[in-house]
Amino acid sequence: MRERVDAADMRLHAIENLPFHWYGDIFFGGPQQDLQIEHWKITLRSMGRVGVPVLGYCLMDGSSGRYSTRTDLAATVRGGASATQYVEARLDRATDEARDTWPETRKSLSEDEMLENVESFLKAVLPVAEEEGVKLALHPDDPPVSSLYGLPRLASSHAGLRRLLELVPSDHHGLDFCQGTISEMDEDIYEAISYFGARGKIFYVHFRNVSAVVPDFVETFIEDGYVDMAKAMLLYAEAGVDVPFIDDHVPHLSEDDAYQHRSRAFAMGYIKALLDAFRAS
Repeated sequence: MRERVDAADMRLHAIENLPFHWYGDIFFGGPQQDLQIEHWKITLRSMGRVGVPVLGYCLMDGSSGRYSTRTDLAATVRGGASATQYVEARLDRATDEARDTWPETRKSLSEDEMLENVESFLKAVLPVAEEEGVKLALHPDDPPVSSLYGLPRLASSHAGLRRLLELVPSDHHGLDFCQGTISEMDEDIYEAISYFGARGKIFYVHFRNVSAVVPDFVETFIEDGYVDMAKAMLLYAEAGVDVPFIDDHVPHLSEDDAYQHRSRAFAMGYIKALLDAFRAS
């Protein structure tokens, strides 16, 4: 993969969104916990060997095949495009069937127990990451609620993110700064950009916008949400953040393909224009 990217005159900056079976037992407790941690060490060493500098990960339950939870995958937005939506009142609370398949360690998992699992994981893998020159980038919980389907959500607030980054202090542990998810938190998104950016904890950015904070929001076109994206970009610049900015969760346009190339091209063009504008100023 690294060679293919190099051949296109680009640089492979990160790998993210690992399969749930790579990390489920680590964070939620299970018999493969130690084995999964050893596999992470192998992955980090492999990435270090070939020069891929960042590994993104999350603490969300991905057993369904999806990482973020939404109540509607086709809400209508500008021009008849469709977008994802979260409305807490519509969230299906009937989780018994799903929970029936979980091991007992997950059904009874407390916040303190999950935090201990994360701390043990970080103590095991961060020394390898540091040795190999690879950084771990944590994605916030999406949606940012304190618990979901009975499972704790540790990365659902500014304080929660700070606590996780301070568990095992390291320059090699920071954030996949999903601006969309952090904008969904009922907190100041601009303060978060400045705080984590100034501390060198933003390793790359998911640059997207939303209509509002929890409990109800829609993932909008990049310039249609409540966040002033130009102001956000200025704050990244002022904080010295110099990392990739990525389009994320774009609305689906009429006659677009499954990967939404048309909508992504619009978002990428908007991001590139902002970057060029601030470079020129």
